Amino acid sequence: MAKEYYELLGVSEDASQDEIKKAYRKKAKKYHPDSNKESADEDKFKKINKAYDVLSDEEKRKKYDRFGKQGVEGSSSRGRQRAASNFQDIFEQIFGGGRRKRQRQSRGETLRINTTISLEEAYEGVEKTFEISRKSVCGECDGSGAENNTKTCDECGGQGRVRRMERTPFGRTETVAECPKCEGRGKVPEEACSECGGEGLVDEDETISVDIPAGIRSGQRMRLEGKGNASRSGRNGDIELVVNVESDEEFERKDANLFTTLDIGIGDAVLGAEVEIDAPSGTYSVTVPEGAQPGQVLRLRGKGMPSRRGHGDLHVKLDVDIPENVDEEDVEVFKKYKKEKEMKNSFFETVKDFI
Repeated sequence: MAKEYYELLGVSEDASQDEIKKAYRKKAKKYHPDSNKESADEDKFKKINKAYDVLSDEEKRKKYDRFGKQGVEGSSSRGRQRAASNFQDIFEQIFGGGRRKRQRQSRGETLRINTTISLEEAYEGVEKTFEISRKSVCGECDGSGAENNTKTCDECGGQGRVRRMERTPFGRTETVAECPKCEGRGKVPEEACSECGGEGLVDEDETISVDIPAGIRSGQRMRLEGKGNASRSGRNGDIELVVNVESDEEFERKDANLFTTLDIGIGDAVLGAEVEIDAPSGTYSVTVPEGAQPGQVLRLRGKGMPSRRGHGDLHVKLDVDIPENVDEEDVEVFKKYKKEKEMKNSFFETVKDFI
């Protein structure tokens, strides 16, 4: 079944990234309001841009292929506002905007933090505390950078913006950018602030606590809005937290499922047994059936990692411990098996008769 985003770009569901990029450029040029007056369609362009944003990102594309638009789009108003903001950024970055472009407040830099947690912490969820150093608006000059007075910026004439002609893949486009000298304020200090040296920002150390949710996967990112560096005239940037889940000696994780190996003796394999196993989700009694075979896998439903769809399963592979040294009684058991190997009795049935 064809997906909407693939249809918007006019590519197949197995299209390569190069094919997707070429299709996007062709469609974008066709519908962009400033590049083709006859077929311009800003709403259509926004949809194409959204499709490209998803399909050009491998992780987003996988989620879209699996879950459709629901897998890559949030339903909250905040999510819609963020998507609109991202579109505006890309729209202006690629096409400029000329007279259409609106002056936007600059935004502070995004800070990036890495942290490593254990598999048990990933199962339960955990609160982590971080010491960060970030830029904040200078309290002495309120971000102006001036000791007392300011004057009109001679670079932009007080407009806070400068115009440039830029060459893009769709031809030459006039763009309106933030003035680099006054950073969009239209004013510059007559004398630099003694506290911040005219920068308008000062370094500030801060302690933040972050609740890492249960079931998080290694490599996932969390965004803490407004916790990054401040901007002199706009919004704070964000903090991007990258969470790594360290490898566990006992358990291997695949999505929400856990896999482990349970060592049992040959007697337990023959007669069956109740064996306890410690997992991130708790301690469980595993029933080893009579005549259990080496490599047999027992499945404990709902004992794996938490996820949006519930809990995964715990898969326990049985590893039967074959003794290297046997006593005389054991020797007789195996001799009996050796003699009767062509009979109907299995190895485990023969051993069971002797135990």
